[in-house]
Parts: sequence; structure tokens; C-alpha cells
Amino acid sequence: MCDRRDRVLLIQTGGTIDKDYPKTKLGYAFEITDPAVQRILPKARMGIGYDVITTCRKDSQDITDEDREKMAKTCMETHSKRILVTHGTDTMIETATYLASRVDGKIIIITGAFLPEIFRATDADFNVGFAMGVLQTMQTPGVFIAINGLVSLWSKCRRNKDTDMFEGEL
Repeated sequence: MCDRRDRVLLIQTGGTIDKDYPKTKLGYAFEITDPAVQRILPKARMGIGYDVITTCRKDSQDITDEDREKMAKTCMETHSKRILVTHGTDTMIETATYLASRVDGKIIIITGAFLPEIFRATDADFNVGFAMGVLQTMQTPGVFIAINGLVSLWSKCRRNKDTDMFEGEL
């Protein structure tokens, strides 16, 4: 049995990765469903222990500083040294900035997807697997963004307005 500090904590916040589209009327035409990582990781046959919690289920454009504070508190209170946050891509950098200013001594990776996990052509499976691999190899605490094959320190990451892709460096 592994030490609780060796287990990865996965935090669901919502975003495209967790979207489903069962509704066709009123407001948003989507719902944030159960954490996508609960469907992805069993298929990946991960050899490490992990726990999944939800801090909010929102489109990232609707995430507030109150939601971010709940994420930060969760990160600070967990025994886990390694944390993966699934998040919408629109405000991922803002959340990374917030967490970096409030959480010390943890390795936090933020990832998401441009297409929902329920879609056949999604990037969610790759991004979660990539982020979990990055999380296992990082030795220095900090907040990083890992998406579509890119890993970047939060402060060196930006979103290219022309390509809509993330760019950055460690």
C-alpha cells in the first residue's frame, strides 16, 4: 500500500473536458458531468494510486476567485504532493496564476481539452495521460500547464490568439 503523499490528487473543475450535451433548450446546451478522468485513467491502466474530487463543475469562463480559492485550499490541505487539475482552456492560465500565488511545496499540473472527453476525436485522453506522465517526472514544486504535448511553467505560458494553442517553456 502506498503512502498517501505518493497518491496523486485529481481535481475536477469542469471545462470542455467534462462536458456532455444532453440538453437542447434554455441556457447552455451542455452540462458538466462526472470527472472525465474517471473514464480515462482506467483505460490507461495507470500504475499509480489516485483520488478524484470535484471542487466545482463550471465552464472555465464562469470560474470565480471563490472557486479558485476552494481549489487552492484543497491543494494546501491534501497530503498528496502531486496534483492534477482538469480545467477549461479559456481561463486555465488565470487559475494557474492564482494557485501559484497561494500554494507552496506541491507539484500542480493543470490540463484540459479542446474537445469533450465524450467525443470520439477528443484530445482529452492524450492530455490527461500526458499530464499524468509529466506529473510523475517533475521534481520541483510549482504550477505547470500540460496540454497537447506542451508543458510550461505557469508564468511562461500564453495562449496564441492566432492559433488558439498554448505556447511556453519550463
